Amino acid sequence: MFALGCLQSLSCHTDECPTGVATQDPVRQRALVVPDKATRVANFHNQTVAALAEMIGAAGLTHPSQVRPGHLMTRDGDGRAVSFARSIDTLPAGCLATVDARADALPEPFRSCWGEARADRFAAAS
Repeated sequence: MFALGCLQSLSCHTDECPTGVATQDPVRQRALVVPDKATRVANFHNQTVAALAEMIGAAGLTHPSQVRPGHLMTRDGDGRAVSFARSIDTLPAGCLATVDARADALPEPFRSCWGEARADRFAAAS
């Protein structure tokens, strides 16, 4: 958004974006000069990819697909840095395909959501 010219006017939801970035108003959209912004967005993207490659290398990896929860950190409720490997709940690969409808076979927090899970839709059961 910043590469496009967003200046955080906090009016995205009003359709009155002064830079034309977040609006459907054709008059306001004229403020967004696409050829100028395209170069900025491309440069931003290239720098983002270069930064990712640098971080992957610094972690001793050769490809982003090798990143695992243990490579990432987050902050807990007390502000302490914690590895994602310790802060997220995981399930063994394929276990949801083999678990029958008995929610008690799943650990929390998956158990509480299993009854509403549907293959045919994303919305919660009503």
